[in-house]
Amino acid sequence: MIKILMSDFKHYHKVDGEKVANAIDNINGIVDHIKEYLMDTNVILFIASSPEDKEKISLYSKLLFEALKLSDISFNEYLVLDNSTIDDAEEYINKANMIFLSGGDTFVQNEFFNRINLKEKLLNYKGLIVGQSAGAINMAKDAFNSPEEMEESEPIFFEGLGLTDINVEPHFVLDSSNFDETERYQRNIILNESNNRDIYGQCNGSHILINEEGQTLICGETYLISNNEIVLICNNGEKKLINKNKIL
Repeated sequence: MIKILMSDFKHYHKVDGEKVANAIDNINGIVDHIKEYLMDTNVILFIASSPEDKEKISLYSKLLFEALKLSDISFNEYLVLDNSTIDDAEEYINKANMIFLSGGDTFVQNEFFNRINLKEKLLNYKGLIVGQSAGAINMAKDAFNSPEEMEESEPIFFEGLGLTDINVEPHFVLDSSNFDETERYQRNIILNESNNRDIYGQCNGSHILINEEGQTLICGETYLISNNEIVLICNNGEKKLINKNKIL
């Protein structure tokens, strides 16, 4: 299994308030990596984060599928796994060449993953799996979902899919000078938790590639948050190999 953890594809923009798909930003090689590691283009599977929200699922799956086409990555079949297709989960996963774990509400997505036994269904999966934002957080063995609503946040610690030991903080912004109270609270929790685990702050457009041998490649602007410190480890347009948590 090839795994990609990412913050945001940057695959759509707004026109008169409406989201419109565009070619995926390839500044850090995400399109190249998908093309390189995608063994077949027969089936792509979009797995929702809020499985009951049909309107949102339809919008974001179509944006992703169209953006991939605009990036010269087309499939023969486009599938969506949500509440209405739960009974087809195993069939969809087994036939998919690429699985996309969408962004959204991380804990709601985690509950959906548990309900469909996704962790077990992925044990023998051999294709490419891409997690965006919430999807990337949930790929970890022990997920850390930094609080977005202060003390009222959903659980921030829970069991993930076990696809990696890496924890990411998506949509990361280094400069906290203009943060509001909630954002400052979230940053403090992240820094405190970094005393217990390393967290990779992923800026939009960056990604982490993990190949079948377990080699881990950081691509694009990324920060290592560790022991209450934030250190830039990779810039846009750069790639850095990680070997047992050491940057090479």
